[in-house]
Amino acid sequence: MRPGDPSLSPEALAADEHARVSQRVQGFVDDRRARDRVETGRIHPYFSKLRAKLEQQMDAPPLFDMPSLPKQMLYSWADKARRFGATGSPGGSIASGLAPKPGERVAERVRNNPEFNRLRAQAQAGEELQDFAHGVSTMKLVVTLELLQGPDGTLREVKLISRSGNPAYDDYVLLSVPPALAKSPPPPPDAMGVHTDGIRTLWSVEGRVVYVRKLSDMKGTDTAYLAAAAAVGVLAGGFEETTGDVYVIDVRNPHFECRSRLLRVY
Repeated sequence: MRPGDPSLSPEALAADEHARVSQRVQGFVDDRRARDRVETGRIHPYFSKLRAKLEQQMDAPPLFDMPSLPKQMLYSWADKARRFGATGSPGGSIASGLAPKPGERVAERVRNNPEFNRLRAQAQAGEELQDFAHGVSTMKLVVTLELLQGPDGTLREVKLISRSGNPAYDDYVLLSVPPALAKSPPPPPDAMGVHTDGIRTLWSVEGRVVYVRKLSDMKGTDTAYLAAAAAVGVLAGGFEETTGDVYVIDVRNPHFECRSRLLRVY
C-alpha cells in the first residue's frame, strides 16, 4: 500500500505478532490462576462477605415472567431424562463420581432383591420432589459479571460478560451490584487479589424459582394445604441447622431466589 513503509517490514510484522501472541498467552495464564485461586479456596474472606452482600441485596426479586408450575415440571422431567440418557442416573451422580443418593443406594440393592422396589421408588420420588422444590432441576437464569473495584473496594465498573436471555433479570442484577458493594467493608490491602491498581473478579449470578416456604410463615389458613399434602405424601421439606428454621414444600407460593458464585479472582 505504501512502498518503503518500515512498519510493513518482515521484522516489524514478526515483532507485532510476537507481542500479540504473548499478550494472549499471558491472558490464558492469568485466567487459569484466577480460577485456581477460587477452586482451591485460596481467597480472602473478604470475597465471601462480598458474595453474602450481593445475595442480601437481591433477597426479594420478582418472578421475572418465569414459566408456570406445569411448564417447570415438564422441564424438570425432560432434564432428568437427559441426564439419565447421558449418565445412567437421573441425578448424574453415579457417573460423575459423586456420592450416590439414598435412592441410588437402594437401587443398587434392588438388582439383587426385588422387595426393595417400593422403598426405592419412594426414596427417589422424595429426592426428585426436593430437587424440584429447591429449584435444582427447574429453569434457571444465569448472568456473568466482571467487577472492577478500587484497592479500597469502591466500585469502578460492572461489565456484563454473558446475558441470561431475560433483560429484566439482567437489569435487576446490574442495579443490585452498586448498593451491595457500598454496604461491604473495604478489603485489607494485603489480601490476595487486592492490587495497588484495583480488584478484578468474575461472578455468576443464578436465579431460579423455588417452591419452599418457612413453616413459621404459614398461618391457620394453610392448615388444609398441609393436611392435604401430608395425605398424598408430598409434605416434604428441610431443616436449617444454623437458624433452626423448618421449610416445607409449598407449590402455591413460588418465589424467585438469586445465588451468586465467585468464579475468578485476578
